[in-house]
Amino acid sequence: MKRFSLTCCCYLLCCVINIAFAEQTAYRRTAEAAGTHYTFAWLDHDNKPRKISFLLPDDSSRQLPVQQVNYNPQLALRAVEIELLKAARDIDPREARFKLINRHDSLEFSLSGKDEKRLDELTTELKETQETALNNYLTERYFQHYKTPLLQEAIKPNHIRYIEESTLPLIPLAQSLYDIVDEQSNARSYLNLLLSWAQTIPYDELTNRVSSNGSGFSPPLAVLNQNLGDCDSKSVLTASLIRAFLPNNSMRLVLLRNHALLAIAMTPLTKDTTMMIDGMPFILLDPTGPAQMTLGEVSQSTKQAIASKQYTLEVIPPAVARQQ
Repeated sequence: MKRFSLTCCCYLLCCVINIAFAEQTAYRRTAEAAGTHYTFAWLDHDNKPRKISFLLPDDSSRQLPVQQVNYNPQLALRAVEIELLKAARDIDPREARFKLINRHDSLEFSLSGKDEKRLDELTTELKETQETALNNYLTERYFQHYKTPLLQEAIKPNHIRYIEESTLPLIPLAQSLYDIVDEQSNARSYLNLLLSWAQTIPYDELTNRVSSNGSGFSPPLAVLNQNLGDCDSKSVLTASLIRAFLPNNSMRLVLLRNHALLAIAMTPLTKDTTMMIDGMPFILLDPTGPAQMTLGEVSQSTKQAIASKQYTLEVIPPAVARQQ
């Protein structure tokens, strides 16, 4: 008898707050004929008043998800079960007998018959059906398989997909930030301005995010609309805006056990906190807030997690690769 099982679980990033202050002085969102108009005002890292105003056209913002749906393990298992039952109907009962057991958090199937070779062939086909069904369910809902820093197999929101799909629609926001960067400034100045803006967006602690099964994550458009975001939500939004300005710099999403931030390949200054990736120094940057930390500044707990290798990295592809 051949027996296989599927268990679905969900891993959610829980984020820590650094004790500090970041001040947003104004926020306004208004609907207009051409789209949605946003205004943000805040104090940057030098306590200098800053203000941006931009319009996101309806035709581009409609492409963006407005929320991350809940991950429901039972519904995922049900989707897989339906596809397995469909596939099982095509099995000749003279070749094999199919049995499916749906437990509370797992799905098992078995095949029995006399021809061991045929059983192996059918088992392989059903396993492929099982895997495809689960992957389709996850993809439709912006989830993905994930291995935690503790090497646990789990499921989480597909952060990289959100970054890829948000970069072009959010160019008006990226441009509005670039327009107020001080004259003769470099990429570091832009990143620091971007960080100061993201860090002053009110922090959403989301103390119930483990039980919320994914709904705790806010896609970039939701962060703008709600003026709220946690560590992974702000990191995804910030990465989307960096990609609009620096399309080719190597960049990583850094997922700690209880936090999320970014790392970018740039020439570091002596004071910068970096991590080595593929033999190159990547500067760390943390958009979370409310701590006002510039490029290369991170909390002590983040430094300790990096030093102890308690993290996973996700590659943020260059923007040019997505345009080909």
